Amino acid sequence: MSTKTVQKLTIEDFILYILNKLEPEKSDKIRLNKLAFFTEFAFLHRFNQPLSNAEYAGISLGPVIDNYDTILKGMQKRNLVKMDGYKIRPLASPSVELSPEYRTFVDGIIEKYSILSKDVLIGISHLTDAYKITTKNDKVMGEKIDKKLALLETFLLDDETERFVDEDELPTVDRSQLIRYATQ
Repeated sequence: MSTKTVQKLTIEDFILYILNKLEPEKSDKIRLNKLAFFTEFAFLHRFNQPLSNAEYAGISLGPVIDNYDTILKGMQKRNLVKMDGYKIRPLASPSVELSPEYRTFVDGIIEKYSILSKDVLIGISHLTDAYKITTKNDKVMGEKIDKKLALLETFLLDDETERFVDEDELPTVDRSQLIRYATQ
């Protein structure tokens, strides 16, 4: 089967892309979800466009691909992945390829975060502004995360890949809904 180069991945191709980059012992649902979120949001921040058509939700373990369990079960039925509890093994490669520029960027993010422990990945994901805003500081679970919030996640990128952010690109915030933090 020949592959074609695309600029945007389907959820399934994105999942397969990530899983094919992971060492087998690190290939599990938590790591997949954290890497997908970090990669997608870093890509959005850097290129100002989505990498995939995945949507994300905030749950108690941090950001996850919305309906990831249903998606993975469907992929397993079509012999694209094999699941054993929390472990996931890819049985196929993505049906498309990223452009060389995108592939280099995405591979760098996956490499940077895949070496971290699951606990560290969960901890970092809870510190993201997108997660904090969506869950109202861990009070509301299950809401979809607005991808425009990726513009706030400057820590995902290295200094040399940072870009100028026009304030008009940021999502609007209802200031009356903001929570006052400790003040002196």
